[in-house]
Amino acid sequence: MSDRRVGVPDRLSGAWLARAFAALSVLGLLVTVAGVAAMAIAAESIGRKTWGAYFAMEQAMAIGTPVAVAFAGLSVLGGFAVVYTAAGPDPESTRRPADD
Repeated sequence: MSDRRVGVPDRLSGAWLARAFAALSVLGLLVTVAGVAAMAIAAESIGRKTWGAYFAMEQAMAIGTPVAVAFAGLSVLGGFAVVYTAAGPDPESTRRPADD
């Protein structure tokens, strides 16, 4: 008999790793977009509206865009990994009663 407790997920299973990868890549995308958006909002609405503020906003967008694109690509790959590792239908549940 296994000494593993019932209901405790296997932390190194492929499905768990795929879900963690997908979640972290989506979280990274959201943080990146929120950071660039915060910089743009600060440059526009704090009232400074100087060339320095706009330059900082452009620099944030120049750095944030490739990072956001990378996280978006990783999010798509993570989504594919989650779908690939998802449990398929149980072979026993697909049998018809007439197959017995």
